[in-house]
Amino acid sequence: MGAERNALIEKVSDRCTFQIGNALDLPFKEGEFQLVVSTFAFHEIHVPDQTVLLNEVVRVLTPGGAFLVCDLFAGSFVKKYKVKSMPELLQKIELLGIEGVKHKTLKETGVNLGRFAHIWGTAYLSGRKA
Repeated sequence: MGAERNALIEKVSDRCTFQIGNALDLPFKEGEFQLVVSTFAFHEIHVPDQTVLLNEVVRVLTPGGAFLVCDLFAGSFVKKYKVKSMPELLQKIELLGIEGVKHKTLKETGVNLGRFAHIWGTAYLSGRKA
């Protein structure tokens, strides 16, 4: 697995554990994590409403826990959450029990995307479980 190899390269494998699971039914207890991070995975999971992915994130977060999802959040990618706009998606996320929901494009944050700068809608969503 690439993540395990990267942990070895960075000499942090003694502090890491890896578990394969289903993003639609994470193999973790409710409230198990203080932080959930996903990088460019959500858009690869094809379900009728991608909000189910956010439901799982909220489920495994402890109250006060935070999430950060970096992915594609524009045009047809937003519509995968059964909403018409980013403001509507942010409202939908708040209804899941998330406070301080933020959406920023990586360009807005000053991240240099290098050869990936052409990817339209690359952004992050973040917030904390109430």
